[in-house]
Amino acid sequence: MNSSPIPSSLIRSPNPDSVGVYAMRWAVLVGLAVCVGSAFAHGEVDDVLPTEPGVVFEAAAALRYLSADTVLPSARLAGYLLQGDAGPALRGTQLEHGTVGLAARLDDTWGAQLVLGKHGSDPAHVEAAWLQARRDTDDAVWLLSAGRQQPAMGAVLGGAGHMDRFGLVPLAARMALNNQWIDDGLQLGWRRDAGRSTWHVDAGLWRGKVFPGAAQGGVVPSLHAGWTRGPWAVDAVAARFEPQGRGSAIGGTAGHSHSAPVCDAALSQVVCFSGRSQLAAASWRWSGLDVEQPWPVTLTAAGWLRHETGVVESANGLADYRGSNRGGWLEALWHVHPRWELGWRGERLSASHRLNGPGASLLASETQLSAYAPSSRHTLMLGYSPTDWADIRLEAGRESVAGTRVAFAALRLVLKYATVPVGAR
Repeated sequence: MNSSPIPSSLIRSPNPDSVGVYAMRWAVLVGLAVCVGSAFAHGEVDDVLPTEPGVVFEAAAALRYLSADTVLPSARLAGYLLQGDAGPALRGTQLEHGTVGLAARLDDTWGAQLVLGKHGSDPAHVEAAWLQARRDTDDAVWLLSAGRQQPAMGAVLGGAGHMDRFGLVPLAARMALNNQWIDDGLQLGWRRDAGRSTWHVDAGLWRGKVFPGAAQGGVVPSLHAGWTRGPWAVDAVAARFEPQGRGSAIGGTAGHSHSAPVCDAALSQVVCFSGRSQLAAASWRWSGLDVEQPWPVTLTAAGWLRHETGVVESANGLADYRGSNRGGWLEALWHVHPRWELGWRGERLSASHRLNGPGASLLASETQLSAYAPSSRHTLMLGYSPTDWADIRLEAGRESVAGTRVAFAALRLVLKYATVPVGAR
């Protein structure tokens, strides 16, 4: 038996199915965004419905031009056992993200949402298609949602990197979720106001066919708890996946895919992981704008953990695998003026991997775990909001992944709009 430990470093600071029938070009999305008159909260299902019975048509688009001397190494993120593809294109001019959809509240009990999304040159896909039942009691609100949705995580974890203040998805979210977790499932939520505090608890069951899950595997349970009080907001989330045959492409496959490579009997150009993948995350935010004497600063801290145990196999070897991936970010915003703000985000990502078995060294190379090195990114941002529906943002930063350091600069236009609810009683 061979043992191939991969160097580790401890952190010290805090794919949906494509639907060709709905294919949209980015120009159409921008046109829709301009023609309609708050956009999708890329998060909990109870955040996006009208407060009164009625229907809202919403559209949002983020356009980005990013300049860098070479491809950003975070696109592939070698060293963290992902899908092995080249990752999303990050340079040049592109549609960073676009969405169109409907949010409807039928009455005091029933509501629903349908959202189509698009990233860059990827095919359009369904980001949300769910039905919700709501029941209000004397001291709490109960929510039951079924369908395609993003599991509840809180605003910080659920919205990072998706039309927010910084354009690039945090390294920690890339590592833990391969960008974003959208899944088919059932979720029960509970909300309660207790004095000046509000409590949120959500329990879900999901298909788990998206990363870090696989096409084969058990039902995925998740649990989220959140607390808000004045300027404070704290969230925590945990989930457990049991992927069977989650593929990772060998040889630095070009292109980007929302789904993992297929693990067939031949194991052709693919490494397969089977075992258990446990996710945990937490976030904290303090907003000086929400205190009695407003202070123009917002501070945020968040982190993700992905711990995996199981077996890694390719045509060239078989090994027991244990890996622990840790990442987080700190963020500071200075609200210079109602329409101007300055921001900084600092990120850190690290891991420890161990392979034991025949061909362990070769498997470390095939999975790109041998390329592991602690990763980091620092970004400065200047934002200007000429209107309530548009943001213009400038970013400059530097990232280091797998020993490669690259500086980048970006110009972003973010449009977020919604119609006035139609059909209110």
